[in-house]
Amino acid sequence: MSKVVLIFLIFIMVLGIFGKLRLPKLPKTLKRGKIKTADKCDQCGSYLFKGVTCKCKTKTKIK
Repeated sequence: MSKVVLIFLIFIMVLGIFGKLRLPKLPKTLKRGKIKTADKCDQCGSYLFKGVTCKCKTKTKIK
C-alpha cells in the first residue's frame, strides 16, 4: 500500500516539474491582470459597444 502512495506522489511531483517548465511559454494574453471596464454613455448611462453610437444622441425629439 505504501509503495502505491509513493509512486503516486512521485508521479505528481514529475507532473509539477513539467508544468513549471511549460508555464513561461504561455502567451502574454493569458497573463494579463485586469479586464478593461465597459464604456458608458455620458447622458443616459447605457453601455456602449465598439463603433456604435448611443440611441439617446441619435434620437429626434417629436413635438
